[in-house]
Amino acid sequence: MVEFVISLIVLLVGAKLLGEVAERVGLPSVIGYIFAGIAAGPMLLGISAPGDVSAFAELGIILMLFVTGFEQGNIAELMKNFRAIFTVSTMGYFIPYAAVMAVAMGFGFGFNQALLLGLIMSATDSGITLKSINSVGKLGTRAGKTMIGVTVMDGTMGLVIFTGVMAYLAVGALDFVQIGSVVLSILAFLVVFLIIQKLVPILMDQVEHLTVEQAEFSFAFIFMILLALVAETFGLHGIIGAFLAGTVLARSPIAGTNFIERVSSISYAIFVPLFFVWTGLLLNLQSLTLLAFAVTGAVLIANAIGAYFAGKLSGFSTQENLLLSISMLPRGDINLILVSIGITMVGMNGQLIVTPAIGQEMFSAVMFLVLFGALITAVMLKIFIKKEAQ
Repeated sequence: MVEFVISLIVLLVGAKLLGEVAERVGLPSVIGYIFAGIAAGPMLLGISAPGDVSAFAELGIILMLFVTGFEQGNIAELMKNFRAIFTVSTMGYFIPYAAVMAVAMGFGFGFNQALLLGLIMSATDSGITLKSINSVGKLGTRAGKTMIGVTVMDGTMGLVIFTGVMAYLAVGALDFVQIGSVVLSILAFLVVFLIIQKLVPILMDQVEHLTVEQAEFSFAFIFMILLALVAETFGLHGIIGAFLAGTVLARSPIAGTNFIERVSSISYAIFVPLFFVWTGLLLNLQSLTLLAFAVTGAVLIANAIGAYFAGKLSGFSTQENLLLSISMLPRGDINLILVSIGITMVGMNGQLIVTPAIGQEMFSAVMFLVLFGALITAVMLKIFIKKEAQ
Protein backbone atom coordinates (compact mmCIF):
# COMPACT_ATOMS: atom_id res chain seq x y z
CA MET A 1 0.00 0.00 0.00
CA VAL A 2 2.82 2.38 0.90
CA GLU A 3 4.58 1.68 -2.41
CA PHE A 4 1.34 2.31 -4.31
CA VAL A 5 0.76 5.66 -2.57
CA ILE A 6 4.35 6.74 -3.17
CA SER A 7 4.09 5.74 -6.84
CA LEU A 8 0.86 7.70 -7.18
CA ILE A 9 2.42 10.79 -5.61
CA VAL A 10 5.48 10.56 -7.86
CA LEU A 11 3.31 10.23 -10.98
CA LEU A 12 1.08 13.17 -10.05
CA VAL A 13 3.99 15.44 -9.13
CA GLY A 14 5.86 14.44 -12.29
CA ALA A 15 2.75 15.01 -14.41
CA LYS A 16 2.14 18.47 -13.00
CA LEU A 17 5.80 19.51 -13.29
CA LEU A 18 6.17 18.32 -16.89
CA GLY A 19 2.71 19.67 -17.67
CA GLU A 20 3.89 23.08 -16.49
CA VAL A 21 7.01 22.80 -18.65
CA ALA A 22 4.85 21.95 -21.66
CA GLU A 23 2.58 24.91 -21.01
CA ARG A 24 5.55 27.28 -20.68
CA VAL A 25 6.91 26.27 -24.09
CA GLY A 26 3.48 26.67 -25.68
CA LEU A 27 2.35 23.02 -25.76
CA PRO A 28 -0.77 21.54 -24.10
CA SER A 29 -0.21 20.13 -20.62
CA VAL A 30 -1.25 16.64 -21.85
CA ILE A 31 2.10 16.35 -23.61
CA GLY A 32 3.84 16.81 -20.28
CA TYR A 33 1.54 14.26 -18.66
CA ILE A 34 2.34 11.66 -21.33
CA PHE A 35 6.07 12.25 -21.00
CA ALA A 36 5.78 11.89 -17.21
CA GLY A 37 4.37 8.42 -17.85
CA ILE A 38 7.14 7.59 -20.33
CA ALA A 39 9.81 8.73 -17.84
CA ALA A 40 8.33 6.75 -14.94
CA GLY A 41 7.54 3.67 -17.05
CA PRO A 42 9.54 0.57 -17.93
CA MET A 43 11.32 2.29 -20.83
CA LEU A 44 13.24 4.71 -18.54
CA LEU A 45 13.08 4.79 -14.72
CA GLY A 46 10.86 1.75 -14.25
CA ILE A 47 9.28 3.02 -11.03
CA SER A 48 5.67 2.53 -12.15
CA ALA A 49 3.63 0.16 -14.32
CA PRO A 50 0.37 0.78 -16.22
CA GLY A 51 -1.56 -1.36 -13.75
CA ASP A 52 -0.68 1.01 -10.92
CA VAL A 53 -3.02 3.71 -12.24
CA SER A 54 -5.31 1.90 -14.69
CA ALA A 55 -8.40 2.39 -12.48
CA PHE A 56 -7.62 6.10 -12.08
CA ALA A 57 -7.06 6.38 -15.83
CA GLU A 58 -10.42 4.76 -16.61
CA LEU A 59 -12.20 7.13 -14.24
CA GLY A 60 -10.26 10.05 -15.73
CA ILE A 61 -11.51 9.51 -19.29
CA ILE A 62 -15.07 8.96 -17.99
CA LEU A 63 -14.97 12.21 -16.01
CA MET A 64 -13.52 14.11 -18.96
CA LEU A 65 -16.37 13.07 -21.25
CA PHE A 66 -18.93 13.67 -18.49
CA VAL A 67 -17.75 17.27 -18.06
CA THR A 68 -17.76 17.75 -21.85
CA GLY A 69 -21.32 16.41 -22.07
CA PHE A 70 -22.46 18.69 -19.24
CA GLU A 71 -20.84 21.82 -20.69
CA GLN A 72 -21.17 21.29 -24.45
CA GLY A 73 -23.43 18.28 -25.06
CA ASN A 74 -26.71 19.84 -26.13
CA ILE A 75 -28.03 16.88 -28.15
CA ALA A 76 -30.53 18.99 -30.10
CA GLU A 77 -27.74 21.42 -31.01
CA LEU A 78 -25.43 18.59 -32.05
CA MET A 79 -28.12 17.07 -34.27
CA LYS A 80 -28.25 20.32 -36.26
CA ASN A 81 -24.75 19.37 -37.44
CA PHE A 82 -25.60 15.68 -38.02
CA ARG A 83 -24.64 15.77 -41.69
CA ALA A 84 -21.24 17.26 -40.88
CA ILE A 85 -20.74 14.85 -37.96
CA PHE A 86 -21.58 11.83 -40.12
CA THR A 87 -19.41 12.99 -43.03
CA VAL A 88 -16.37 13.82 -40.88
CA SER A 89 -16.73 10.59 -38.89
CA THR A 90 -17.01 8.26 -41.90
CA MET A 91 -14.36 9.93 -44.08
CA GLY A 92 -12.08 10.37 -41.09
CA TYR A 93 -12.35 6.65 -40.40
CA PHE A 94 -12.38 4.83 -43.72
CA ILE A 95 -9.75 6.86 -45.61
CA PRO A 96 -7.07 6.18 -42.94
CA TYR A 97 -8.25 2.56 -42.81
CA ALA A 98 -7.57 2.14 -46.53
CA ALA A 99 -4.22 3.95 -46.25
CA VAL A 100 -3.00 1.73 -43.39
CA MET A 101 -4.03 -1.42 -45.26
CA ALA A 102 -2.18 -0.30 -48.38
CA VAL A 103 1.02 0.43 -46.46
CA ALA A 104 0.81 -2.78 -44.42
CA MET A 105 0.37 -4.92 -47.54
CA GLY A 106 3.29 -3.07 -49.09
CA PHE A 107 5.36 -4.29 -46.11
CA GLY A 108 4.36 -7.88 -46.84
CA PHE A 109 1.34 -8.26 -44.57
CA GLY A 110 -1.43 -10.57 -45.74
CA PHE A 111 -4.92 -9.18 -46.38
CA ASN A 112 -6.30 -10.31 -42.99
CA GLN A 113 -3.33 -8.93 -41.09
CA ALA A 114 -3.60 -5.60 -42.92
CA LEU A 115 -7.35 -5.55 -42.23
CA LEU A 116 -6.66 -5.99 -38.53
CA LEU A 117 -3.98 -3.28 -38.42
CA GLY A 118 -6.30 -0.87 -40.26
CA LEU A 119 -9.02 -1.53 -37.68
CA ILE A 120 -6.63 -0.91 -34.81
CA MET A 121 -5.11 2.33 -36.11
CA SER A 122 -8.18 4.04 -37.60
CA ALA A 123 -10.07 4.75 -34.36
CA THR A 124 -9.50 8.27 -33.06
CA ASP A 125 -9.06 9.13 -29.38
CA SER A 126 -11.82 11.36 -28.04
CA GLY A 127 -10.05 12.14 -24.78
CA ILE A 128 -6.94 13.68 -26.31
CA THR A 129 -8.98 15.28 -29.11
CA LEU A 130 -11.44 17.09 -26.85
CA LYS A 131 -8.76 18.08 -24.33
CA SER A 132 -6.63 19.53 -27.15
CA ILE A 133 -9.51 21.51 -28.67
CA ASN A 134 -10.57 22.77 -25.26
CA SER A 135 -7.01 23.87 -24.46
CA VAL A 136 -7.15 26.40 -27.31
CA GLY A 137 -10.70 27.55 -26.50
CA LYS A 138 -12.36 26.03 -29.59
CA LEU A 139 -14.65 23.41 -28.05
CA GLY A 140 -17.69 25.71 -28.27
CA THR A 141 -17.17 26.53 -31.96
CA ARG A 142 -19.02 24.80 -34.80
CA ALA A 143 -15.95 22.68 -35.57
CA GLY A 144 -15.55 21.86 -31.86
CA LYS A 145 -19.19 20.82 -31.50
CA THR A 146 -18.83 18.71 -34.63
CA MET A 147 -15.92 16.89 -33.02
CA ILE A 148 -18.03 16.25 -29.90
CA GLY A 149 -20.63 14.63 -32.16
CA VAL A 150 -17.91 12.67 -33.97
CA THR A 151 -16.84 11.27 -30.59
CA VAL A 152 -20.28 9.73 -30.08
CA MET A 153 -20.61 8.67 -33.74
CA ASP A 154 -17.19 7.00 -33.77
CA GLY A 155 -18.03 5.07 -30.62
CA THR A 156 -21.16 3.48 -32.11
CA MET A 157 -19.92 3.09 -35.70
CA GLY A 158 -16.58 1.75 -34.50
CA LEU A 159 -18.30 -0.93 -32.42
CA VAL A 160 -20.24 -2.25 -35.43
CA ILE A 161 -17.14 -2.24 -37.65
CA PHE A 162 -15.02 -3.84 -34.92
CA THR A 163 -17.58 -6.63 -34.47
CA GLY A 164 -17.82 -7.28 -38.20
CA VAL A 165 -14.06 -7.33 -38.82
CA MET A 166 -13.24 -9.46 -35.77
CA ALA A 167 -15.99 -11.95 -36.68
CA TYR A 168 -14.64 -12.15 -40.24
CA LEU A 169 -11.10 -12.74 -39.00
CA ALA A 170 -12.24 -15.41 -36.57
CA VAL A 171 -14.45 -17.46 -38.90
CA GLY A 172 -13.31 -16.31 -42.35
CA ALA A 173 -16.68 -14.82 -43.29
CA LEU A 174 -18.98 -11.97 -42.30
CA ASP A 175 -21.36 -12.92 -39.49
CA PHE A 176 -24.43 -10.79 -40.17
CA VAL A 177 -26.27 -12.32 -37.22
CA GLN A 178 -23.57 -11.10 -34.85
CA ILE A 179 -23.45 -7.67 -36.50
CA GLY A 180 -27.25 -7.45 -36.28
CA SER A 181 -27.14 -8.31 -32.59
CA VAL A 182 -24.67 -5.48 -32.02
CA VAL A 183 -26.94 -2.99 -33.82
CA LEU A 184 -29.91 -4.19 -31.73
CA SER A 185 -27.80 -3.84 -28.59
CA ILE A 186 -27.02 -0.21 -29.47
CA LEU A 187 -30.70 0.50 -30.12
CA ALA A 188 -31.62 -1.17 -26.81
CA PHE A 189 -29.15 1.09 -25.00
CA LEU A 190 -30.73 4.16 -26.59
CA VAL A 191 -34.17 3.02 -25.42
CA VAL A 192 -32.86 2.49 -21.87
CA PHE A 193 -31.19 5.91 -21.99
CA LEU A 194 -34.43 7.61 -23.06
CA ILE A 195 -36.27 5.98 -20.15
CA ILE A 196 -33.55 6.98 -17.68
CA GLN A 197 -33.59 10.52 -19.06
CA LYS A 198 -37.27 10.82 -18.11
CA LEU A 199 -36.66 9.50 -14.59
CA VAL A 200 -33.70 11.72 -13.65
CA PRO A 201 -35.69 14.98 -13.11
CA ILE A 202 -38.08 13.08 -10.79
CA LEU A 203 -35.18 11.59 -8.81
CA MET A 204 -33.39 14.95 -8.64
CA ASP A 205 -36.50 16.55 -7.14
CA GLN A 206 -36.41 13.95 -4.36
CA VAL A 207 -32.66 14.32 -3.81
CA GLU A 208 -33.05 18.10 -3.43
CA HIS A 209 -35.12 17.53 -0.28
CA LEU A 210 -32.44 15.45 1.43
CA THR A 211 -30.55 17.16 4.25
CA VAL A 212 -27.44 14.96 4.19
CA GLU A 213 -24.40 16.86 2.95
CA GLN A 214 -23.59 16.88 -0.78
CA ALA A 215 -26.55 14.63 -1.67
CA GLU A 216 -26.93 16.14 -5.16
CA PHE A 217 -23.23 15.80 -5.83
CA SER A 218 -23.26 12.13 -4.75
CA PHE A 219 -26.34 11.35 -6.85
CA ALA A 220 -24.89 12.99 -9.96
CA PHE A 221 -21.57 11.13 -9.58
CA ILE A 222 -23.34 7.79 -9.06
CA PHE A 223 -25.58 8.48 -12.06
CA MET A 224 -22.53 9.15 -14.25
CA ILE A 225 -20.85 5.88 -13.21
CA LEU A 226 -24.06 3.85 -13.59
CA LEU A 227 -24.78 5.15 -17.10
CA ALA A 228 -21.17 4.43 -18.08
CA LEU A 229 -21.64 0.86 -16.79
CA VAL A 230 -24.95 0.53 -18.65
CA ALA A 231 -23.19 1.56 -21.87
CA GLU A 232 -20.47 -1.03 -21.22
CA THR A 233 -23.15 -3.66 -20.57
CA PHE A 234 -24.63 -3.02 -24.02
CA GLY A 235 -21.18 -3.28 -25.63
CA LEU A 236 -20.45 0.45 -25.99
CA HIS A 237 -17.50 2.30 -24.47
CA GLY A 238 -18.28 3.70 -21.03
CA ILE A 239 -17.35 7.21 -22.19
CA ILE A 240 -20.51 7.36 -24.31
CA GLY A 241 -22.64 6.68 -21.23
CA ALA A 242 -20.67 9.28 -19.25
CA PHE A 243 -21.11 11.87 -22.02
CA LEU A 244 -24.87 11.27 -22.17
CA ALA A 245 -25.09 11.44 -18.37
CA GLY A 246 -23.57 14.91 -18.60
CA THR A 247 -26.13 16.03 -21.18
CA VAL A 248 -29.00 14.85 -18.95
CA LEU A 249 -27.74 16.52 -15.76
CA ALA A 250 -27.05 19.75 -17.65
CA ARG A 251 -30.84 20.09 -18.00
CA SER A 252 -31.56 19.29 -14.34
CA PRO A 253 -31.72 21.65 -11.31
CA ILE A 254 -28.11 20.82 -10.49
CA ALA A 255 -27.06 22.90 -13.51
CA GLY A 256 -27.81 26.03 -11.49
CA THR A 257 -25.23 25.15 -8.84
CA ASN A 258 -21.43 25.08 -8.88
CA PHE A 259 -21.55 21.30 -9.29
CA ILE A 260 -19.69 21.06 -12.60
CA GLU A 261 -16.94 23.40 -11.41
CA ARG A 262 -16.25 21.08 -8.48
CA VAL A 263 -16.31 17.97 -10.66
CA SER A 264 -14.04 19.62 -13.21
CA SER A 265 -11.58 20.70 -10.49
CA ILE A 266 -11.28 17.19 -9.08
CA SER A 267 -11.08 15.65 -12.56
CA TYR A 268 -8.33 17.86 -13.93
CA ALA A 269 -6.40 17.92 -10.67
CA ILE A 270 -6.06 14.16 -10.33
CA PHE A 271 -7.87 11.77 -12.67
CA VAL A 272 -7.44 13.31 -16.13
CA PRO A 273 -3.65 13.77 -15.71
CA LEU A 274 -3.38 10.15 -14.59
CA PHE A 275 -5.20 9.02 -17.74
CA PHE A 276 -2.50 10.62 -19.89
CA VAL A 277 0.24 9.38 -17.55
CA TRP A 278 -1.17 5.86 -18.02
CA THR A 279 -0.92 6.32 -21.80
CA GLY A 280 2.74 7.24 -21.38
CA LEU A 281 3.38 4.25 -19.12
CA LEU A 282 2.20 1.95 -21.90
CA LEU A 283 4.63 3.31 -24.46
CA ASN A 284 7.81 1.43 -25.31
CA LEU A 285 9.73 2.98 -28.17
CA GLN A 286 12.66 0.54 -28.01
CA SER A 287 11.03 -1.95 -30.39
CA LEU A 288 10.19 0.45 -33.22
CA THR A 289 10.43 -0.76 -36.81
CA LEU A 290 10.20 1.01 -40.16
CA LEU A 291 6.58 -0.15 -40.36
CA ALA A 292 5.72 2.03 -37.35
CA PHE A 293 6.98 5.18 -39.07
CA ALA A 294 5.31 4.29 -42.37
CA VAL A 295 1.83 3.50 -41.06
CA THR A 296 1.93 6.44 -38.63
CA GLY A 297 2.67 8.82 -41.49
CA ALA A 298 0.00 7.19 -43.65
CA VAL A 299 -2.76 7.29 -41.04
CA LEU A 300 -2.07 10.88 -39.97
CA ILE A 301 -1.91 12.24 -43.51
CA ALA A 302 -4.99 10.29 -44.61
CA ASN A 303 -6.87 11.34 -41.46
CA ALA A 304 -6.11 15.01 -42.02
CA ILE A 305 -7.07 14.86 -45.70
CA GLY A 306 -10.28 12.94 -44.99
CA ALA A 307 -11.41 15.35 -42.26
CA TYR A 308 -10.50 18.43 -44.33
CA PHE A 309 -12.53 17.38 -47.37
CA ALA A 310 -15.37 16.14 -45.17
CA GLY A 311 -15.50 19.65 -43.75
CA LYS A 312 -15.56 21.14 -47.24
CA LEU A 313 -18.46 18.89 -48.22
CA SER A 314 -20.28 20.09 -45.10
CA GLY A 315 -19.84 23.76 -45.95
CA PHE A 316 -17.22 24.64 -43.33
CA SER A 317 -14.75 27.49 -43.81
CA THR A 318 -11.07 26.84 -44.51
CA GLN A 319 -10.18 27.66 -40.90
CA GLU A 320 -12.82 25.25 -39.59
CA ASN A 321 -11.61 22.55 -42.00
CA LEU A 322 -8.06 22.95 -40.72
CA LEU A 323 -9.25 22.65 -37.13
CA LEU A 324 -11.19 19.49 -38.02
CA SER A 325 -8.13 18.02 -39.74
CA ILE A 326 -5.91 18.64 -36.71
CA SER A 327 -8.56 17.40 -34.28
CA MET A 328 -8.84 14.00 -35.97
CA LEU A 329 -5.14 13.17 -35.52
CA PRO A 330 -4.78 11.91 -31.92
CA ARG A 331 -4.86 8.25 -30.96
CA GLY A 332 -4.89 6.79 -27.46
CA ASP A 333 -6.52 4.28 -25.13
CA ILE A 334 -9.01 2.83 -27.61
CA ASN A 335 -6.17 1.94 -30.01
CA LEU A 336 -4.21 0.33 -27.19
CA ILE A 337 -7.26 -1.72 -26.24
CA LEU A 338 -7.86 -2.79 -29.85
CA VAL A 339 -4.25 -3.83 -30.46
CA SER A 340 -4.23 -5.82 -27.21
CA ILE A 341 -7.34 -7.71 -28.36
CA GLY A 342 -6.17 -8.10 -31.96
CA ILE A 343 -2.72 -9.57 -31.36
CA THR A 344 -4.08 -12.17 -28.92
CA MET A 345 -7.07 -13.19 -31.04
CA VAL A 346 -7.39 -16.86 -32.03
CA GLY A 347 -9.04 -18.03 -35.25
CA MET A 348 -11.22 -21.08 -35.93
CA ASN A 349 -8.11 -23.23 -36.41
CA GLY A 350 -6.96 -22.50 -32.85
CA GLN A 351 -4.01 -20.43 -34.09
CA LEU A 352 -3.31 -16.73 -33.44
CA ILE A 353 -4.59 -14.43 -36.21
CA VAL A 354 -1.13 -12.83 -36.28
CA THR A 355 2.21 -14.33 -35.34
CA PRO A 356 3.93 -13.04 -32.17
CA ALA A 357 6.52 -11.25 -34.32
CA ILE A 358 3.90 -9.40 -36.37
CA GLY A 359 1.92 -8.75 -33.20
CA GLN A 360 4.94 -7.02 -31.69
CA GLU A 361 5.34 -4.93 -34.84
CA MET A 362 1.69 -3.90 -34.63
CA PHE A 363 1.98 -3.02 -30.95
CA SER A 364 5.09 -0.90 -31.54
CA ALA A 365 3.39 0.90 -34.43
CA VAL A 366 0.37 1.77 -32.27
CA MET A 367 2.62 2.97 -29.43
CA PHE A 368 4.48 5.30 -31.79
CA LEU A 369 1.24 6.54 -33.34
CA VAL A 370 -0.18 7.42 -29.90
CA LEU A 371 2.88 9.44 -28.92
CA PHE A 372 3.51 11.12 -32.27
CA GLY A 373 -0.20 11.83 -32.82
CA ALA A 374 -0.42 13.69 -29.51
CA LEU A 375 2.77 15.67 -30.25
CA ILE A 376 1.85 16.65 -33.80
CA THR A 377 -1.65 17.66 -32.69
CA ALA A 378 -0.22 19.96 -30.02
CA VAL A 379 2.24 21.57 -32.44
CA MET A 380 -0.33 21.97 -35.22
CA LEU A 381 -2.90 23.53 -32.87
CA LYS A 382 -0.28 26.00 -31.66
CA ILE A 383 0.50 27.00 -35.26
CA PHE A 384 -3.22 27.16 -36.10
CA ILE A 385 -4.02 29.53 -33.23
CA LYS A 386 -1.03 31.74 -34.05
CA LYS A 387 -2.03 31.99 -37.73
CA GLU A 388 -5.66 32.64 -36.81
CA ALA A 389 -4.63 35.47 -34.50
CA GLN A 390 -2.59 37.04 -37.30
